[in-house]
Order: sequence, then structure tokens, then C-alpha cells
Amino acid sequence: MEIMRMNLQAIKNEFLGGWKPFEVVWLSAFLIAQIVIYVQNPESILAMISGISGILCVVFVSKGKISNYFFGLIFAYTYFYVAWGANYLGEMNTVLYVYIPAQFIGYFLWKNNLQKETANTESVISKSLSLKGWVITLTAIAVGTLLFVQALNAAGGSSTGLDGLTTVIVVVAQLLMVLRYREQWLLWIVLNVISIVLWTQANEGSLSMVTMYSAYLLNSLYGYYNWRKLEQVNR
Repeated sequence: MEIMRMNLQAIKNEFLGGWKPFEVVWLSAFLIAQIVIYVQNPESILAMISGISGILCVVFVSKGKISNYFFGLIFAYTYFYVAWGANYLGEMNTVLYVYIPAQFIGYFLWKNNLQKETANTESVISKSLSLKGWVITLTAIAVGTLLFVQALNAAGGSSTGLDGLTTVIVVVAQLLMVLRYREQWLLWIVLNVISIVLWTQANEGSLSMVTMYSAYLLNSLYGYYNWRKLEQVNR
């Protein structure tokens, strides 16, 4: 009984502990916005679920909470079908071969690199890229995008230029996230801007997705700031 009580307390601390008032306010605002969008324009319930779970996931990532991977799985499965409806082949492949595997891999890598942020909350230990790391990262994005766009064109995808670029950035940013590099947030910022443009061109689920990526953009700015603080804690 005591073990169960301690486990429940740990879960409560993970999901509810360590929140600042402004974080609660802006998170609530974007979640409510997703629901309102669906009520006024019920084009895709999966898009709404994907938007809500995606927002929860990235906010928990910005706070360095390992529970982000729970919401990440929900987002990955629902986003796959939303991207399928828009014929965004790059996004679909990203979900299957990047998002879903990363949720499991990231969970175990993060679990071994947690630190006490307060008496009741834990956050991940972050680190930063070297100059060599940046060169490798940018080269991988450039070469990967050129090759993947050609593959998408051959497969008959839609908006292949933007779709290919966002897909490659996601792969690299997700890898940096799993490995706990704070520079992931700079890539997420670029990705979110491009994704907003991409989804304004879609016919189904576009409003929910644009709202979600707008929330992502704000969260990425805050995530970079917060992860710099987490890195300073380790020094």
C-alpha cells in the first residue's frame, strides 16, 4: 500500500509539480483554442486530438519532464492519419520512422539522466553542441533535404520542398532532443515557422495544425530559454 501511495505521489509530482503561473495560463489558452476550433469547425477530430497531445508533449519537453513521451505517443499515432489525409508523405514517414521510435528510445535515455530541479520535481540534464557538432548538424540537414525531396517527388507527394525540409529537420531535431542537446530548440523554431506555412496549404485539419504549430513556436522559444537554465544547473 505504501509503495502504491509513493508511486501515485511521484506521478502527481511529474504531471502537476513545478509549474509556473504563466506556463499554466498559456498552456490552457492553447488547449482551449484547439477545442474551440474543433467546435466551430469540426473538420477532423483526429487533428484536434493531435493538436492537444502535441502541445502537451512539447510543453513537457520544454520543462525537461520525462512524461512528455506519454503525450508524444498519442500525438504520433494521431498525426500520422492527419498527415495521411493531407497526402504529406514526408510527414507520414517521419511519424513511422522517427517520432514513434524516438518516444521509446528517448524515454530510456532520459530516465538515466535526470536531476532534482526542486524537492518534488525532476528534469533532464541538458548539454550543448560544439562547433564540430554544428557543422555536422547543418551538413546533415542540407544533404538530407536534397536527397529526400527527390524521393518525395518520385513518390508523388504534395508540397515536396517544404515537406522534405521539415522532415529532415524533424529527424535531426528529434535526435538532438533524445541526446539532450539544447540546440534542438533552434531547429524546432525553424521547423515550426515552416510547418505553419506548410499547413496553411492543406485542405483538411489545417486550422488545428496551424494553431498547434503556433503554440509549438512560442514553446520552442521558451524551451530554449529554459534548457539554458537547466544546463547552468549542471555546472
